[in-house]
Amino acid sequence: MRALKILLPFAIVALLFACSKEEVPSHASIAFFLGDVKVNNIPAQIEDPVKEDDIVTTGSNSFCDIKIGKSILRIKSDSSIRLSQLRKNGDFEKTQIELSTGKILCKPKKLLKEENFLVKTPTAVAAVRGTQFSVETDKLNTTRIKVFNGEVKVAKRLKYFDSAVEKVMDVATTVSQEEKVIITEEHVKEAEASVEQKLKDSPSSALSEENFMSSIIDKSTKEIAIAQKDIAKFKPEDFARENKEIIEVEEKPKDDLKVIKKVVKEDSLQPKAQGRIVITKYDIYFVKEGKVIWESKLLDEPLKKNDRIFLSTGDYVICSDEDGTVLWKVKIKNQGIGFRGNDIYVRHGKISLKLRPSDGKRF
Repeated sequence: MRALKILLPFAIVALLFACSKEEVPSHASIAFFLGDVKVNNIPAQIEDPVKEDDIVTTGSNSFCDIKIGKSILRIKSDSSIRLSQLRKNGDFEKTQIELSTGKILCKPKKLLKEENFLVKTPTAVAAVRGTQFSVETDKLNTTRIKVFNGEVKVAKRLKYFDSAVEKVMDVATTVSQEEKVIITEEHVKEAEASVEQKLKDSPSSALSEENFMSSIIDKSTKEIAIAQKDIAKFKPEDFARENKEIIEVEEKPKDDLKVIKKVVKEDSLQPKAQGRIVITKYDIYFVKEGKVIWESKLLDEPLKKNDRIFLSTGDYVICSDEDGTVLWKVKIKNQGIGFRGNDIYVRHGKISLKLRPSDGKRF
């Protein structure tokens, strides 16, 4: 009963704050995505705004980049997030993201003292002021947090303190670069049982509800914090692979997005059986059924012969017409392509493979 009395005033304060928040144009939007992405169960569109309390979900083999002010967030495949707080007052931003399942990569801007960037899962809370990290949670509510750059404050998410998260982060554990932490539902349940006993043992006093909550949080540092045994170093190979991906999460040029959106719209109205390609300065995008299915880097300048264009990525050799309609696509590891006479030669290690230009079949 005491816990209920404590929580109620905090809920009322939060409600009043929510009702009085300044109305501003959305400062968050869908920066880019691949595959199946929905906002509130409606298919997403590149550059569409997203608002506070919106739910964004990604399907298999999909991802979604969300730009929030000067920060950017990548939602990996089979994930669901709620943008539980998107506050902006002048140049100051407060962002909270609730990850219910899946994985996100976070690149928040360098925050000022009055700002925050928080990620919540069912079992953890993470706060930063400008660093790069990932958060992952599964159906068992196990949370995994990895820090690629700088430091992240991490705490167990305990139901009694959900309305006092800023005070909780004051006693949270610092997880540093190249460290990862695992928090399980069992860890949280044990901590909550201990806090509940503290609440029962705490006598009524003249303290205000807010001061009483602060006092309980101060007494619960051990329950909130992460044990050192649950913090470990990355394996070098794991750090290199995931760090590379998070570094590459960036906002795409406006001109590139304009072309991609145009091709996506055209393909949704008149789909091509083999799909279409969009070629930018360094990248290639494959569009099919009105969606961007995958993206890759170009290894070489595209080659043109008659009315056909030939190009290579690290995994594919592709032939299209001048409008970008794919004529054939061959999945093959390669280091680039070239012509010898009328035949295409694919550089493949120390050997070259010869493809027929008409259909991509090997000789």
